[in-house]
Amino acid sequence: MKMNKYILPLLTTLLVACDDFLDYKDKDKVIPSKLDEYSELIYGELIHASAGSSCYNILWMSDDIGSLVEGEKGDYRWEYSNWFTWAKEPQYTPDGAEKIDPAWEFLYHKILMCNVIEHDVMAFEDDREGVKYRILGEVQAIRAMSYWYLVNMYGEPWRSEEQAATAMGVPVNMETGIKDKTYARETLARNYELMEIDLKSALENLGKGERKNTAFRPNLDVVRLFLSRIYLEQRRYNDVITVCGDLLRETQSIVVPLTWMSMNQDSWTGEHPMVARDAGSLLFTWWNRDVLPTFSVDWGYGRYTVSQELMALVKENSNDVRGKSYTCWNYDGKKIYKYDFEGFGYSKCYGMNYRLEEVYFNRAEAYLSTGKRDLAMADLSKVYRERIMYEEDPKLTANNDDEAWEIFRNEKRKEFCFEDIRWFDIRRWGLSIEHVYQDYNDRNSSVTYVLEAESPNYVLPLPLDVVRQNATIERNERVESIVK
Repeated sequence: MKMNKYILPLLTTLLVACDDFLDYKDKDKVIPSKLDEYSELIYGELIHASAGSSCYNILWMSDDIGSLVEGEKGDYRWEYSNWFTWAKEPQYTPDGAEKIDPAWEFLYHKILMCNVIEHDVMAFEDDREGVKYRILGEVQAIRAMSYWYLVNMYGEPWRSEEQAATAMGVPVNMETGIKDKTYARETLARNYELMEIDLKSALENLGKGERKNTAFRPNLDVVRLFLSRIYLEQRRYNDVITVCGDLLRETQSIVVPLTWMSMNQDSWTGEHPMVARDAGSLLFTWWNRDVLPTFSVDWGYGRYTVSQELMALVKENSNDVRGKSYTCWNYDGKKIYKYDFEGFGYSKCYGMNYRLEEVYFNRAEAYLSTGKRDLAMADLSKVYRERIMYEEDPKLTANNDDEAWEIFRNEKRKEFCFEDIRWFDIRRWGLSIEHVYQDYNDRNSSVTYVLEAESPNYVLPLPLDVVRQNATIERNERVESIVK
């Protein structure tokens, strides 16, 4: 594809970069000099570029995942087991080999590229088509989203304004080239301040820039979604309600309809993965990654599976299409079909996705938090009625606030399993969860590990190579795994 000629020289130049490294010239390389070329660079380097198994750890640590030994062919759980058991240093396998978390480097590379592109594109004159403003909005959105993942993986959870003012966040890189310097952590409050500035600026620029009307470019919808996320984390519930309302009034996306969902009931006729470009609800998609390693191995191995707790929760209502085979997983939970991995259709999207359904859930949480239970149930029912078969008018109701919160959390867990949201929610809510790990050599023996409420192990350790390169950066405290 044409974009490749911009990706390769950029990666090469990064190795010897200085402040204005895009001025570097080489006969066999093309240096972006037009707005359209920067637009292609964004797609190739920021949206399409992959990091393999980046962010795999937030799946293994959530309670969506269980462990199973069913044969003697081998144990595929081994290299991920220290993540699954929330070990103090999970980047070492049990035999001492390193499995370094790549997400830090991957996301900071995106941030650097956003800085570079923003700096260069600002020098262009305004264009009639609005390409300049669209590009600026895209890189500001991607930069804020990249920081959001970094903060929510390696920074402390937001608890209050007072706590955030001193709590440990992540470093901020505002450079436009490679610098021989070390970076210190910023406060959590500063991280959130910069994310909000970027997202609001992205809204302004995308609002006056050209419209691509595609889920493959950052857009007004996904910017508002991320604003609602950071407002939820900051407990700014009225702002959540406002920004979600704006999104729902203007979006062209819809909740994935029951007609689409129910096509996956039968393993022979299921053709539509739930998370897909054509399902109607996709706001934005980017970033290929190996989402579910060890779920596709043959019978007879130690492997990870869908947790028994999650499967039981979904199957409480026999009419819930999410509990039917091949909608989210196969009949025994040993393979995931939500994204259509080894399934019968094709998602036509990347590995990290954001759907309209989350907007209803975010606003519902804000309504619950401000005493508007009926409005919250109405928002949840907008999604619920597209998940329940054989009922004339399915809807959710609650007799009191405690019941409403339980319904909300259960429905959100069912709706967004294996989309990474669960880990960020249990961390944000400060929940305690458990993992049962079966002994490979004795199936009748198992150990139950506990991640306690608000455990320091909800904050991931810095990647080992980052600590080696920057000995002064503050490292977060973690504790040894807790066994029940």
